[in-house]
Amino acid sequence: MVHPNVLRNVGIDPEEYSGFACGNGRRAFNDVTLQCHGFTFILENDLRFLKQFK
Repeated sequence: MVHPNVLRNVGIDPEEYSGFACGNGRRAFNDVTLQCHGFTFILENDLRFLKQFK
């Protein structure tokens, strides 16, 4: 469940709405889709690395 303070911080009334969040995470997604197991390469924004995924 999404904490009520998270909803308040984005301007949503937690008394009227609630939320549920789930996921595998950004790192796992990149590992699978880009076949890249070095997440730091993506965060460094090195164009030589990023251009190979166009």
